[in-house]
Amino acid sequence: MKNAIELQRVSKKFNKLSGQRNTIKDIVTTPVPEGLNDKWVLRDIQLEIPKGTSLALIGKNGSGKSTLLKLISRILHPTSGTVKVDGKVATLLELGAGFHADFTGRENIYFNGSVLGFTRKEIQKKMDSIIAFSELGEDIDRLVRNYSTGMYMRLGFSVAIHMTPDILLIDEVLAVGDHEFQKKCINAILRLKSMGTTIVFVSHAGEQARIICDQAIWLEEGRIKLSGSTRDVVMAYEQSAGAYDYLAEYYYRMGGRSQQQKDFEQALKFFNQSLDKGYSEFSVKILRSSVYLELGMQEEASEDAVRCLEIAPAGTDMENIVQHVQFINSKRHVEWVRSSRTKLFDNTTTEPAFLIIGTQKGGTTSLYHDLLQHPGIKSAAVKEVHFFDEQYHFGFDWYKKNFPPDLPEGTITGEASPYYMFHPQTPGRVREWLPNIKLIAILRNPIYRAYSHYQMMVRRGLEPMSFPEALQAERSRVKEEYDRMSRDPRYSSQNCSIYSYLKRGLYAEQLERWYRYFPRDQILVMSSEACFRNSAESYRNVLSFLDMPLWEPGEYASLNEGKYDQPIPKDTMEWLQSYYSEPNQRLFELIGETYDWD
Repeated sequence: MKNAIELQRVSKKFNKLSGQRNTIKDIVTTPVPEGLNDKWVLRDIQLEIPKGTSLALIGKNGSGKSTLLKLISRILHPTSGTVKVDGKVATLLELGAGFHADFTGRENIYFNGSVLGFTRKEIQKKMDSIIAFSELGEDIDRLVRNYSTGMYMRLGFSVAIHMTPDILLIDEVLAVGDHEFQKKCINAILRLKSMGTTIVFVSHAGEQARIICDQAIWLEEGRIKLSGSTRDVVMAYEQSAGAYDYLAEYYYRMGGRSQQQKDFEQALKFFNQSLDKGYSEFSVKILRSSVYLELGMQEEASEDAVRCLEIAPAGTDMENIVQHVQFINSKRHVEWVRSSRTKLFDNTTTEPAFLIIGTQKGGTTSLYHDLLQHPGIKSAAVKEVHFFDEQYHFGFDWYKKNFPPDLPEGTITGEASPYYMFHPQTPGRVREWLPNIKLIAILRNPIYRAYSHYQMMVRRGLEPMSFPEALQAERSRVKEEYDRMSRDPRYSSQNCSIYSYLKRGLYAEQLERWYRYFPRDQILVMSSEACFRNSAESYRNVLSFLDMPLWEPGEYASLNEGKYDQPIPKDTMEWLQSYYSEPNQRLFELIGETYDWD
């Protein structure tokens, strides 16, 4: 057989009701005419791929690209026609496919290698090289169920290329991972290509296809629309009307992934491509402003952020957009003034009497609003000043300008920055400048706090992953960043601010840090659920803690409630309950009170 792969008049169909008519009763009582619910994914594919060829398959989602690869790899069988393959095949089709979730990374190297037909001795010879290429280090001996998608990709790719297959099938997995690792993967593929390996590479867009492949096929609705040189086919595809909107969304998603992987130059490139294709200006620029900031392009970051205020869609949480603009501009030492509410005061004496230090998504906004209804409590320039965490470089004199001067006797002021409780540098800084401050911590069931936090980041366009994926990825996103913040007072991490869904719910370790700097009678710890269940009693407790006269507002606020329809998946809920069981018990022992968080 002179060809590595031959497909003769291959078609493949799936039944759209598969999985919906699972019982004999379903089939008897709701018969469906034969063929009515069949969906043809591939039709009459005639294809010969000579040995040593590098072929790209391009097209929109649903065009049949992945199904074609699965037919070649024998994961699926054709409905009609024949598929012939000559040689040992290695596949990179779906991240984690072929991995055993309860095996470690090292055990999965043996497992995958065995599936590819190699002996344990042959795999052992390649083991050190596979681990080194994957860059997993000590994580190689962790269970892969705890891996992020990027870690899956690195390990799966490393195994595949080290087994020197005759045929390598790749389904868009290079979209995951940082830019440097992608370049290393592409170089490894090109080495295999130079050694005569046949490569079939699926891509939604054409940039990597042009680099790797000499020939390309454009699939549309299960048929070959065009074949020829990669350059000509990709150009024709990207200029087609049908691909235009699809590519705009594709580049936006790739920009988000690159930003998540901290490859900010690549993220900027993708976001610019997405705008060129007409994607939502607001969605792109709210993310691109953060990318510009990471690249040191402060003017561009500010321009994008302020533009988002002007073009925000109806229903957008404008408070969060304002905070984002303030954060962007604070990094370029610009005091952005939108209204009297955010204008700094000419103050040199007034200091806050209280800080609401957390937790995020625990009701801090509602409590602060209710306190400001009291005639003896005055507002800061903005609810969240973020001096002790993100804006400490401005100095304490700047901080005092956030509070009104010349307060009447018996009147106090304060602010609420829920990142204070979580940030490792904050307790020591507060103790240095405000040793007698009253501190308020509102703690919400960490499971629902994490989900509410996640949903907020999805609404802001900062989180592309599903909730279970984001929880799995948190360690790789946050741990090193948080450790560095703990060591380096000058370091600021967006990842810790955005992706710390689980870690912010470890309340005991956060309170223990605050207790090292402040006596317990200076910290009021409250249950978020109790605050909303019995607002009046909780409000009286806060006023008593602040030594303020009792007073009742007309009504109690319930602000910044997230709106989302999907519940937490059952298996994720069970995992979270197990995850927080010991930390919650540790908290209850620490504060001497048990909350109803079951």
